[in-house]
This record gives sequence, structure tokens and C-alpha cells, in this order.
Amino acid sequence: MLPLVGTSRLAASLRTIQSRSSYRRCLTTLGLRREDPTRIWERRTALTPEAVKQLLDEQNSGGKTKLKVEVESCLRRCFPDARYAEIGATIVPALSKDADVVLGIKEPPLEDVHRLVKSGDGDGKDRKWMMFSHTHKGQAYNTPLLAAFLSPTLGQTLIDHELLTAPSVGKDGKETRKRVAAFGWYAGAVGAGEALSMTGLALLKRGISSPLLHLPRPYSSGTLDDFKASLRRCGQIVRSSPPSSMGKSGPIVIGLTGRGNVSTGAEAMLNELGVQWVNSEDLASLKDTATNKIYACLITPQSYFVGEDGSPYDRERYYSSPGKYKSMFTERATNIETLQIAPHLTTIINGVGWSSRFPRTMTNDDLRSLISSAGGKQKLVAVQDVTCDKEGGFQFVNKFTTIDEPYCEGPGGILISSIDILPTELAADASTHFSSKILPLVRRALFPNVKEGDVAQETDTLQRAMIVSDGQLTADHQWLGGPVQAWKGKTSPLTGQSDSISVEQTTQRSGGKKKVLLLGSGLVAGPAVEVFASRPDVHLVIASNNLSEARSHVKDRSSVEAISLDVGDEVAVSEAVAASDVVVSLLPAPMHPQVAKHCINHGKHLVTASYVSPEMKSLDQAAKENDVLLLGECGLDPGIDSMAAMRILDRVKREGKQVTSFVSWCGGLPELSASNVPLRYKFSWSPKAVLTAAQNDAHFKWDDQIVTVPGKELLKRHFPSVRLWDDLPLEGLANRDSMPYASKYGLGEVGGLTNLFRGTLRYQGFSTLLDSFRRLGLLRSDTLKTVPDSWESFLLATAGRELNHSGVLSPGDLPGIMRDVLGSKQANETVEALQWLSLVPASSPSTLPIPNLRAPVPIDLFAHLLSHKLAYSPGERDTCLLHHSFTLSDPQLRSQQEVTASLLCYGDDNASAMSVTVGKTLAFAALRVADGLVRQRGVTGPYDREVWEGTLASLEEIGVVVEETWS
Repeated sequence: MLPLVGTSRLAASLRTIQSRSSYRRCLTTLGLRREDPTRIWERRTALTPEAVKQLLDEQNSGGKTKLKVEVESCLRRCFPDARYAEIGATIVPALSKDADVVLGIKEPPLEDVHRLVKSGDGDGKDRKWMMFSHTHKGQAYNTPLLAAFLSPTLGQTLIDHELLTAPSVGKDGKETRKRVAAFGWYAGAVGAGEALSMTGLALLKRGISSPLLHLPRPYSSGTLDDFKASLRRCGQIVRSSPPSSMGKSGPIVIGLTGRGNVSTGAEAMLNELGVQWVNSEDLASLKDTATNKIYACLITPQSYFVGEDGSPYDRERYYSSPGKYKSMFTERATNIETLQIAPHLTTIINGVGWSSRFPRTMTNDDLRSLISSAGGKQKLVAVQDVTCDKEGGFQFVNKFTTIDEPYCEGPGGILISSIDILPTELAADASTHFSSKILPLVRRALFPNVKEGDVAQETDTLQRAMIVSDGQLTADHQWLGGPVQAWKGKTSPLTGQSDSISVEQTTQRSGGKKKVLLLGSGLVAGPAVEVFASRPDVHLVIASNNLSEARSHVKDRSSVEAISLDVGDEVAVSEAVAASDVVVSLLPAPMHPQVAKHCINHGKHLVTASYVSPEMKSLDQAAKENDVLLLGECGLDPGIDSMAAMRILDRVKREGKQVTSFVSWCGGLPELSASNVPLRYKFSWSPKAVLTAAQNDAHFKWDDQIVTVPGKELLKRHFPSVRLWDDLPLEGLANRDSMPYASKYGLGEVGGLTNLFRGTLRYQGFSTLLDSFRRLGLLRSDTLKTVPDSWESFLLATAGRELNHSGVLSPGDLPGIMRDVLGSKQANETVEALQWLSLVPASSPSTLPIPNLRAPVPIDLFAHLLSHKLAYSPGERDTCLLHHSFTLSDPQLRSQQEVTASLLCYGDDNASAMSVTVGKTLAFAALRVADGLVRQRGVTGPYDREVWEGTLASLEEIGVVVEETWS
């Protein structure tokens, strides 16, 4: 790895601009680059002449010259050289080595960088480079560019425009980071213009002449105002056309996806055209409407994404488990309210980015089906992919197009456009917008101590955007050292000759430490980091999209580092995996298969705490062929439960006995003293998983009978008393499908077992009350028709819908209705709980605002309420409980024997019991893999002695002990 740069060093880089020798100048120089001449359409500039003049006037007032601006001569730039010369800039054929800050839009030609940074020439010049470098995701094609800024080059700092972010408060009141300088709006605006122009041509190919045919393309308008005027004129012509001017094809209908800056820009241009906006449910009815209107529709994910189980779109579930969703963009789902979208559109403008873990909006098969069902005369004639995701959300977009060749012809004669430099068609306007945003940061980079603007925020913004500082990778981008060194092993960026540095040699120089990559930095990460950090022969990299959270686990540990990583970025994940020896994933389970594929490709082992899914199991053969172990189920449940069972079963097998019954219980609960609340339960994480699990189907064997419990009956058919610990009043719920554990644990045939059961523990009263909440509609996953304005109106809306109540419920109706539905005793208890939760009028109403969700889903709103109302208070502890009960038979002695295994673990002030039992178990198992103590390969759980024996022993050393009793 390359040397790590700390925060103080970043700040120092911003505060000083000076040479490493005695060479000093009082004059600071800004160099404004011309863009790569091979990009013939790239006419943008990072600073307009007006912005340059503002800088010069600020710094050179009072007869004192502090700033010089060099502008590389460029005849293609949207502002001519003369404009810059007029305001005092120096026009140069190439930037001089005096440049302290080199500013451009996109990455420069490599030879231009080498000319200014070549080491060994005695220059020793500190210099900042600001650009969209396209390196921070590990883009392989720009590795030579990144390497040019790194040691042995001296004093170079690379600041990436894409990483310039500042705090922003979202609609939900949460602070996020928002891009400071970007071209997304202009990409959308120009993309809409290209889509409209292409639609006119596509319709002409169908034998239809429309006013769009004469709409000038954005670049030929010259300015945004002129282009808007062209759109308005075109719209007037459309509206004055005969109502049936386009024959039987119906009106032009444009579908726009996305709600970010790209889509906002496109929407603004469609408004200039004068489109009539409709909802997705109105699309089918437009077929016979007049054609002297152009219709447009903002297409939301709710209208075409559905769960694979037929459930409606849920935003939180979609982003956490995108693999469980599919697109119905070209057809209609039969069981829920999704609509046909694509068959009713003339044109699609796509403003939604895509990564491989998400379902595609339209696949190649979808398009073929659309064309086939219409006999080759489908309404869809044009697709403009503003995001330029090749074979992405729209799979048939399989090539990039250019401004001079803006479209290609796809299946069914559909015209397809995917231009990656759309904003440059309105270069002057786009540059003016960008220049206004970047100017304060350029000023701060040139003069770190200048008093204008927000000093702290601008400095912080520049620090976060640094990929390289003083010739070294910054902490957030340290992982890029691996790809750079691998590239250097083939070619030197400065000499073009073979370089002796290799990845293996770099590893040896770091002391030969075992490299563990920890994906995720959530609540169980802390205990896991403690385990890894205790090993002097392990170097841990915590990779997370929440860098501040990841850094909180580093503390003062020299063997632990944190990096920023978007798991949706396949290139970045691949590089991070390649630089590790063992990968440990705390990501949501649906993300594991994609990570596992990278592990297989690079020959790295993977350890997780999640159940082995069918998707993971399908990778078994590939993992074995590449000598890779994909080890799952190394947490608490699953994890410690299986390990404890396997330890007992190992002895059972050695003693020649047989299992005739297996019953297992596990649960995470508040300590009994903290359970005096509704549900007798508290949440340290999102409650939605608990609410969802309480509605899963269950399948098990009990008293020699196979039992199946539908999810809607699970709470009602709970086990009211589970006596395991004398002082704990427990009840239980069946936990999904217990039947596969006969083969997983080697228990024998299901027919030979009296009981085969796995259950979840709760305190008594949980199931009955939660079932009452379910019967009031609070656990439903479909969307309410209206957004409730209070928690009380939320309950009235869910209850009224669930009970099919005619009219509008009032608070006074609820007690009587609940007595009819629940019975008097349960109704009274439920009302008390609802009052405590502020869902019905109480003496102290809730001050928690109800989230303003576009799609109000009851289970999401209820989970949000519970996460606040039933959160742990300071000083309260949680507890994890595990209890196995085996009945054994001895064929020789013809006797039976009872064996139990129990765990009762409490949290403390430092960590919760759940985070310890999951995080440390995962870490101990991963270290056994890293140490080469697990020889098994392929996809498996902790069922092998090489895993469970050592992991349980390590847990016992820290006080997490599973106690066995053999009668």
C-alpha cells in the first residue's frame, strides 16, 4: 500500500503553497486548461471570463498584484481567448510550471500532466489539480493518470470535482452531502432536446410528419434561452395542428424516469414545450385522444417495480434487497396495481442511473416481447438514455453515441441515443452555471487563508474531494494504491519502462500482515473490529459508504484504516476485494452474492453472518473450482446456534447415539427490568425486520405431526409459555422453515424425529398485542391512499381500511370496533398500548412528527414510530438467549437421554449483547479462515469442526459461553 495521509496533512496542503527548496514566489498562478483536443465537442470551461475577472479584481486591488491567470489558448472553447485577454488573463500556448492550481473540466492528456509534474527536474513545485479525473472509483483506464500524481512525483494534489460536497438537509430533516458543482441539470435539459428531435425523425421513418421534425437540436440553438424559445414555438405549432394530424398512432407520449437533477432539467424543457402531464394510470386512456397535444408522464418506481413474491414496491426494502424485485415496465402484474407503461409511450427519457445489483427497467427480452406483441408496429420509437449506462437499466442501449452521430437504430427500428457529454451542447450556459459553483472553491485552493466565504466549510469540502495530497493517496482512497502498484508492475507512468514494484512486494514491505476487508460499519462492526485489531499480524480495512461511521471504529489503531466504498460500484468493490486476503461482509444478505462473485474472481475467501441463500448456494461449484471458501451463517442465529448444535452432535455421533427430537429457541430481548413497555420489547435497530418476521410462514414437526402455519396466523398460533429460565416469562413463535435442518445438522430422516423445531423467543404478551396491531392494519405493506397528517389519523386510516369500515372513522369509533373485533379484555389492553404509542388521544401526545412519505406504507410508518418510542434508554441492557434441547436414543442400551445447550448473554455500557454475539463470532470465524485453519471450500455454513470448535473456544475466552447439560 502507498503511504496514508492524515487529516492534519490534508489541512496543511490547503494552507500552504510553497516549494520544497528555497524557491518562493509572492505571485500565485492559476492555470486554466484547454480540454483534451481529441474531445472535439468538449467546449466547456471551468471558469468563465467574468469569474476570472472577479478573481483578479479581488486579489490585485490596491496596486498589489497577488494573482496571475494563465489561460491555455483554445479556439474551440465557448468563450474566445480574446474575452480572457480583455480582463487581464495571460493567453499561453501551454501552461507554465508556475501554475499553483491547474483547473479544467475533464481529465487532461497524460503527456500534459507529465510535462508539469515530471520528477527529478529540480522543480519541486507544489501544485493542485482540479478536474473530473474519473479515478476515484478505480477506473482502470485512468490508472496511469492517477499514478502520475503519486510518489515519486513531488507535491501534487488531486481534487476531484465529483467529490466536492457540502452539508444539505433533506426533506426528512436528515443531513446529507450534496454535490457542489455538477452538470446534471444541463445533461437532462439537453437530453430532453435530443430526445424530442430524435422523436421527430423516428416518426418520419414511420411515415408520420410531426412538428418535432423541425425542432433544432440544442447545440444549434447556441444558448439555453434560444433553445427554450425554439421549444415554445414548436409547442405552439403542435397545439395549432389538426387534432388527427398523426393518424392512428395517437398522440406523442413521453415517459421520464428519475427525480434527480437530470430529470429536473428534462422536465423543465418539456414544460417549455407545453406538454400536458399525466399520471401513469392515465397512459392507457391516451390512445384515442387528440394528437395536437404532447403528453408526458413522470414514471415512478411504484408504477412498475414489484417484489418477486408479488408484493408492491417498498422503497426501503427495494434499496436493501433489490434482487427481490422485478420490473413490469412492459407488462401488467396480475395481482397488484401495476400498470403497463412501455406499450403506451412514444419516447423514453431515462434519468435513472443503474448498477448491476438492481433489476433492469427493460431487458432485451422485454423489448422483444413489446415489439412482437405489436407485430413490429409498437408505439415506442425513441429512447434517450441520459445516464449513459451501457447495457444498464435499459439493456438494449448497448453502445455510446456522439453529438455528431447522435443515435443508432435498435430492434424494431427504435432510435436510441446515449451521449455522454450532453451539457457541452449548451456549453456557455453550462459553463456559467458550473463556474458560479466552483469559484469559491478555486479561490480557497489558491488562497487558503482568504476571508471571503465560509472558510471552514470550503476547506472541509476541498479536503473531502482530495484523492491525492502531496503525492500520496488520502485516507479515503488508500485502497487505490493496489491498482496503481499493479499497473506500475507492468509499466512506469514516467518512463514507460518495466517497473520492479509488484503487488506481492508491496505486501511483503507491509510486514506480511493478513489483510481483512470489512464491508460495512454498522452496529455490529465495533465488536468485530476489536477482535481484528487485537491481532498484531492483521491489517483491517473498514469499507463503508458512511466514512465518518467507519472512521469512528479506527480510533488510534495503526493496523485499522477506513475507506469510502459504494457497494454499487462494481469496479471499486472488485479492486477492494483484490487487495484483501479475506472479506467479511456486514452488508444486507441480498448483496452477498455479488460480493461473492468478486471473491471468486480474485481467489479470496468470504465470511458473513447471513443465511446461505439459494443465490449463494448456486456459486458453490465456481467457488470450489477457484479454491475459495464462501462461509455464511457465522453470527448468533444463524451462527452460535448451529455451532453449539454441531458440538453436541459431534459427541452424539462418536458415542453411536441417535437424535429423536430437536427443539431450538433463540431471541434478542431487553433485560427484564427494561421490558415494562408495550410489546415488552425494545429496538436498537430498525423494527421493520421484527415486524416482517412475525408474519412469515412457518413449517416444522411437533409431537410427530408436520405443521404448516401461514404467516397471517403466526402470531395467533404462538406458544404462550416457554419455560427455559425460571425468572423469564417467555413465549415463542415458530421461525420459518425448520425442516431443512435435519440434513444441515445430520439429524437423520425427518420421519425418525418426534420434533424438529426452531423458534423465536419473546416476553409473554408480545404476540397477542402485535397480532392486535396486525388486525388494525398497522403491519400491512401496501400503500395508503392518502398521507396521514398525524399518528392518530394514521391509525384511523389503517383500521378503517383493514376493517372495511364504510365512511371515515373518528377516534370515538375505535373502542367499540376494537371490542367487537378483539374482545373486551384484549381491546382494553390494546387501547392502553395505543395511547402509550400516541396512536390514540392520550394525556401527553407525541411530539414525534409523522414522516412525510410520498408512498405511505403502514409497516414503514409503524416501524418509524416504534424505533423512537421503544428505543433503549441510557443504562438499559439487552440480552441474547439461546436454548437447544435434544432427545437422544441409545440403540444398544435401549435408553433415552436429554441434552441441553444454553446461552444467556447480557450487553453492557460498551456494546449490546446482539452486537457482541454477532460481530465477535463473525470475526473469530474469519480469523480461522485467514489463518488457514479451515480447509473446506465452496459455499457452506459453520458445520465443519474446523470452524465451530475454534470459534466457540474463542467466544468462551471472552465470556460468551454455551453451557451443556447431559442427563
